[in-house]
This record gives sequence, C-alpha cells and structure tokens, in this order.
Amino acid sequence: MEKMALVEISNLTYWYPRGEKPALKELSLRVEKGEFVLLTGPTGCGKTTLMRLLNGLVPHFHGGCLRGRASVCGLDVVAAGPRLLSNRVGMVFQDPEDQLVSTTVEKEVAFGLENAGLPAPVIAKRVEEMLAGMGLSRLRRSFLPELSGGEAQKVVLASILALHPEVLVLDEPTSQLDPLSAEELLTMVRRIHEETGTTVIMSEHRLERCFHYATRVVHLEEGSVRFDGTPSQAARWWGSREGSFLPPISRAFARAGWEEIPLTVNQARRMLSEAAGGGAGSRKETEYTGGRERRRTGEALAEAKELWYLYPAGTEALRGVDLRLEKGANLVVMGENGAGKSTLLRCLLGLLPPTRGKVLLLGERPSRERLPGLASRVAYCPQNPNTYFLSRTVREEMLRTLRLRGYRGSDAEKRVEEQLLRFGLEGLGERDPRDLSSGQKEKLVLASSLLPPVPELLILDEPTRGLDYGSKWEIMEILGDYGDGGCTVAAVTHDVEFAAALADEVAILGDGKVIVNGPAPEILSDSLFFAPQVNRLLNDLYPGLIREEEAVAVLRDLRKKSASNGERKRGEAGA
Repeated sequence: MEKMALVEISNLTYWYPRGEKPALKELSLRVEKGEFVLLTGPTGCGKTTLMRLLNGLVPHFHGGCLRGRASVCGLDVVAAGPRLLSNRVGMVFQDPEDQLVSTTVEKEVAFGLENAGLPAPVIAKRVEEMLAGMGLSRLRRSFLPELSGGEAQKVVLASILALHPEVLVLDEPTSQLDPLSAEELLTMVRRIHEETGTTVIMSEHRLERCFHYATRVVHLEEGSVRFDGTPSQAARWWGSREGSFLPPISRAFARAGWEEIPLTVNQARRMLSEAAGGGAGSRKETEYTGGRERRRTGEALAEAKELWYLYPAGTEALRGVDLRLEKGANLVVMGENGAGKSTLLRCLLGLLPPTRGKVLLLGERPSRERLPGLASRVAYCPQNPNTYFLSRTVREEMLRTLRLRGYRGSDAEKRVEEQLLRFGLEGLGERDPRDLSSGQKEKLVLASSLLPPVPELLILDEPTRGLDYGSKWEIMEILGDYGDGGCTVAAVTHDVEFAAALADEVAILGDGKVIVNGPAPEILSDSLFFAPQVNRLLNDLYPGLIREEEAVAVLRDLRKKSASNGERKRGEAGA
C-alpha cells in the first residue's frame, strides 16, 4: 500500500522580486506522512524559500514569480494560501522575533489556539503542557521583548507545537539555543515525531545535534535537489569532499581516510575501540600540543570589573562580572540562554550603562556618545542582523558603511565588489538585505563590519546563526587573516564547534556571573555539553584536543597504525 504524500512539489521554479536568479529551480520533492526530513545545503541554496513555500508565504507574502506545482496536505499552495495552510503546517522561522505578536510568554503560546477557536479548557491544558515541556514555566509572565534570542525561539516553538500541526517545519530551530536547550528541543521534536507520527521537515547547520535523528536527508544546491537519501547514504555520498555537510565527527573520519564513516560519537568510539585492539592507540598522559599558538600581548582592549546590570523591570542580568579581553587573544563567551551574555557585550560597548562596577573599552569608559568616534577601531555585529540594515540594497548598505569611514567614489565601489566576492555574496548587490537568508544576512553584517580600515576589536553576537559549514569555515579563515592584521575577536556563541575553532580564551556565564574563565582547550574539554564532538571522542587519548584539524591528524595516524598492525598480524598468522 503506497504511503500518503503530505508534500508534493513538481518541477517548481520561483524568483523573488528583483531576484537576479531563481531561488528554487525545477525542484521536485515528495515527502510522505511520518518522515523526518533534514534539509541541508549551503547558505542561500533555497532551504528557507522551500520552507516558506510549504506554508504559502511563497508566493503570497513575498511576491515574485512561481512556475510549477506544489501541494501540502492535499491543498494547492497557490490556491489555498497561508490562511488555510496554517491549520495544517506549523513553521518556526529563522528569526523568532518575526513571529512574536503578544506581550507575555503565556499569552503568546495561547494566541494561536485562541485564533483557532479551541475551547478554553483545551487552551489552558495545551499552554501548560508546552510551558512545562519547553522549560518555560518560570518565564510565563515575562515580557517578550526582554527575552534572549534563544528564549524567544523556544517560545515560538511552543506556540507552534501547541497547535498540533500535521507538518512541522523548522528553519534553524537551535540557532540561538545553548547546547543543553538545543538537546532538549531536538529531543522533544524527535519524541513528537516518533510518538505522534508528525511529519518533520527541518533545516539545520549544526548537524551534530540532529543528523542521526533524520530518516531522510535532502541536500539542495542553487535551488535544486542534489541528493536525496538516508543519513548513512549521505555520509558516503559526501565523504571527504570539500565543504561536506556532515557532523564534525563524521567529517573528521572522512577527511582522515577511514572507510567506515560514523554518524555519532558512540559509533565512532566503537570503531576506535576495535582499531585499538590492533594497537592503534593508547591513553596519553600529557595534553595534546598540536594546536595553534596563542597570540597574547598583555594589552587590554576591554575590561569589566565587578560589573552589575539591572534591567528596569528588576532583572539582574549581570552580577559582579570580572572579565578581561587582551589584544591578540580571541575570547568566546558561552552559557545558557538568559545568562547575560548579550547584555555583557552591550555593556562593554557602552550601549548599556553599568548599574554598578567599572567598564573600560580601549582604555576609557565607553558610552553611546563615544561610540561614533570609535567606528574605525571597534565593529559590532548584533544578534539580530535586521537591526543593522538601513539601506534598500546590499550594495548601498556597504557603501553607507564606507562613507562613514571616509571612502568615496570609485574606490568605495571597488572595495564593495571585492568584499562581496570575498564573502560569497556576489550577485546579491541589488537585493534588499532584509530579503536575504539568515546566513546571508550574517555574512553581510560581518562583511560590512570588516570593510577598511580593519577594526582593532570585532564584537560578534551569535555570528554563525544560519551559516553552513563551508561558510562558517570561510569566515574562520577571514577572521584568521584579520587576526594576523591586528584584529581581536570577542564573540558570544552557542556553537561549540565554532568556539573551539576560534577561541584562545573561553568564559562561561551562568546566572549573570562568570562561572569559569580560562584557555579554550581547558574550558572546552571533558564536558557533556560544552565540549566539541572530537573532544568527547578523543579526550581520553589526547586531553585538551578540541579542534577538528587536530582530530583529523590524530585519526589519520590511528588509521595508519591500525592498518599497519593488521598487516603485521596477518603476516604472523601466515607464517
């Protein structure tokens, strides 16, 4: 008996208004009831556009030109539109702020249920169920604009899940969540999928969290499907090719030349255990020393001493924070949602005045009035890139930044074209920056921030949100180049893999305080949630190993030793 197809797309092509090329090109896709589909692909490949199509926002809200056919839950997307589809398809956007309409968390979760006309007892039950299940009970009366980005993302997901949709569409659902919250969210999504049969279609760049949950992987490039198969088939298809969309542990094994590619740390651990039976490895008693040389100079770019910050509503966001950012030593700040990370960055910049304590930026107390004079020395990329944009096109946005820094005429135009090319944004110069994908917006803000002259200090708030692995590592290489030119980075992130690649120093915040602060290999090692995948696998053999490049070198060596010992044993048996 043929399974029921909830999504059927046939030979569909779609252009955004003023789009220089189609966002979706001759795309065909069939998704059956009960599947868990993971969408992958480079930033700007069409994943978000495909998801907007599923609930009718494309083409009804975004406009443009559509050719081909698409139906969801038996409804024609063009004929039905978002109003009818919203009863069947629940979507969580990349930017949760775009979906929040009420004043408090409790009212937001109830809003969709009330609009659906459900009885009051049912609404009360579902609201309580979602608040408890998503860990939001303590925030039920919190004012939505005061939530962190991650907390807002959890509220949006709770409000969607409360409607019990037939198809759950998730566009980067963990992009603003701390590692523990991300695990909790994806565990809940998996449980909903397995226990209710809800069809899940999700895009995600931090694949270590969800690759093994999917029943199917669909890979897009330039608006078309390039691969469609199981996670194991996808791992073999990508292999060690440049920019492969695999979890870090899978990618490391593929790059090291292993024939079998594990999908999880547990599977990789079993493979190493079998290889160790042939003498491939043994525990090392000293820390791994193959990492990068640190560039500490001793000069402080920013400092916080006994820093407290109290929001007008009475929330103590920061409580006695002591932190020092030294020139040449990149700092990454991590911690759970609502720990005070973004507030700390704003205080360091002078956007928020300390309630108590002292802050120094480039040797002086920061303030809103002082910031314009520091435009060529300090650059800030906010958590929500939409707050950065003031111009109508990408090119105008970058030219505006250059004009503020004193560049004019043909030289400015040349700088913009070079920067667009460097950041992989060529061909998007005439697009409205607000119409870009989340990852493209992040790249545009960073590209604008790093226009000449190179800032001494670059402050990033969740810089990898919406970025695929290839784009993320291109950004890392660019940041490395700027680092060699004297730029130091301070970043807030929940992306453990990015933190491990970037950081010289790591500080973990909790309840508004610095819980721990120190060298990255020390802080990011031997942890359940704050350690990268390669460390969870190899820390017993090489304590302090946190970077993928280091892991690839180690795994390549272990593979060679295992093969050599296997050949020796076969030779002894033959003799």
